[in-house]
Amino acid sequence: MITTSEVVDFVRDTTPPPTALDRALVELGRFRRAARRGADTPLVATLKQVAVRPGSLLWSAWIDGTAAAAVDGRPAWVAVCAAANALAVDDGGAIEAVAIGYEVADRVRADLGVAHTEAGWSVQCTAGAIGAAAAAGRALGLDVGHVHHLIGLCATQAAGLAAAADTDTGPLQIGKAASNAVEAALLSRNGFTSAAQPLEGRRGLFALMSVPPAAAERNGTAADARLGAAWSSPG
Repeated sequence: MITTSEVVDFVRDTTPPPTALDRALVELGRFRRAARRGADTPLVATLKQVAVRPGSLLWSAWIDGTAAAAVDGRPAWVAVCAAANALAVDDGGAIEAVAIGYEVADRVRADLGVAHTEAGWSVQCTAGAIGAAAAAGRALGLDVGHVHHLIGLCATQAAGLAAAADTDTGPLQIGKAASNAVEAALLSRNGFTSAAQPLEGRRGLFALMSVPPAAAERNGTAADARLGAAWSSPG
């Protein structure tokens, strides 16, 4: 499984290749179109009614993420796109953040494994939350310590029920994962701290939400590869 430090280094130091940026560009466009289509749905209208500050970064990520998740044709990782879209200063930064966030979300999903989804968790809200954290950290250019605590803040809030997928709560919880990532990024930048090993620790995300590594069957494929390895793999 990946460690928190690996994710931090990946967010801070990795330059996504052109193929990853091309995919991110497509996914960001898909997100924005889905968010526009979903903006007038009843559940988004209700969310806007209770929004304390609809124009704030936190609420923007929650509303847009919920809107995009509420319609067909949404991107693979809505929370990642919503966090990047809310925080990046320009499209180039948003595209880079999406590329980084997608790779992290894909890897966290692989490390959580089948047992995670079989237990009833929504991977869009759990792995998606960590991917959104990675995207938020990249978008804001946070330093090492801040990214570390950002991941911890998102890991402690990573939750969502697969049972809610076909209800209004399904899109809402995906949007909330994006909003949590935006909030966590701003909090960590202002000094908030979190656990030392929020992903791999004895009481971290992987230990609590999936089969312990010692008991799981490891096949030496994606779950053991370094972050970004898939970018250089053929096909």
